[in-house]
Amino acid sequence: MTENKQSMSVLAFFDGRPGHEKQTRGILYELGRLVDLTVIETRVERKGLSGNIADLAGLLAVRAGKGAKAYEGIDLLIGTGTSTHVPMLRTKKMAGIPVVTCMTPASYLRPCFDLCFVPLHDGVKDGGNIVTTIGPPNCARPSGDKDPSRGLILIGGVDKKSHHWQSAATVGHVRRIARRRQDIHWTVASSPRTPLDTAEMLTAAARESANIEFISYEATSPGWIEQQYARSLHVWVTADSMSMVYEALTAGCKVGLLPVDWLSSANKFNRSADYLAAHGIVVVYSAWLSGRDTVWAENDEPLHEARHCAEEIVKRWPPKN
Repeated sequence: MTENKQSMSVLAFFDGRPGHEKQTRGILYELGRLVDLTVIETRVERKGLSGNIADLAGLLAVRAGKGAKAYEGIDLLIGTGTSTHVPMLRTKKMAGIPVVTCMTPASYLRPCFDLCFVPLHDGVKDGGNIVTTIGPPNCARPSGDKDPSRGLILIGGVDKKSHHWQSAATVGHVRRIARRRQDIHWTVASSPRTPLDTAEMLTAAARESANIEFISYEATSPGWIEQQYARSLHVWVTADSMSMVYEALTAGCKVGLLPVDWLSSANKFNRSADYLAAHGIVVVYSAWLSGRDTVWAENDEPLHEARHCAEEIVKRWPPKN
């Protein structure tokens, strides 16, 4: 017998940034498992400072209730990214529809949202229209078909606002992991932020090590990283790439963090890494080197932040019959 789900119609706002899209689509996927979901997508333009100021002025000028007829049947608005905020709030003002965002809005807009899913590393207090998550929701899925002989190492790169990138040290960590775990075939992948010299060193490491394969991000296609999560039991990620850390954890991988040289210990990526390590969710490289990596044997529970978000939405806005 087919289960009869209650219905919900969502207007989803996308700004063209893959990371933002993954957060929204992850929640929509989990919503679709709870309700009979209809999704209507709309694209918004990313604008500069002058465009954002003009949009804010336009938001103030919108008359409440004007244009509501165009949005009849829509139960919820959802989107991720600063560029989606004002368009969503404009629609809310026009049609009176609850609006949900998957990140911390600017403080002057925060009270206008009905629900904000905010990662703990943003340091915003939980309560009211703020629901904190361990990390951002994403599209990864747990997989029980992982091959213990296959591992994945994901390399970030330069971000002058958060850390000093050290190519030689990072590649040295990769070589040491491969030497210590020769029973595992390691796929090492770069990212758009990975400097050329790092990529060249990783190419050399792959030539010299039978259990290292290097793949440039330019050689991958959409969905490649999700396929790697699905089959890789052990995943190492440089700590500047926290979105991939949370994707790997959601996919049920055992995750290790490769160190980076932070400019400040107070930045949100470092706070996030510290939280995960302190709660035994990931293994840090120094602990792994010293043999203190028992969490990899004990922690088998994937993160379910997208599911958590979907359940919170349904709790606050029960779908229609």
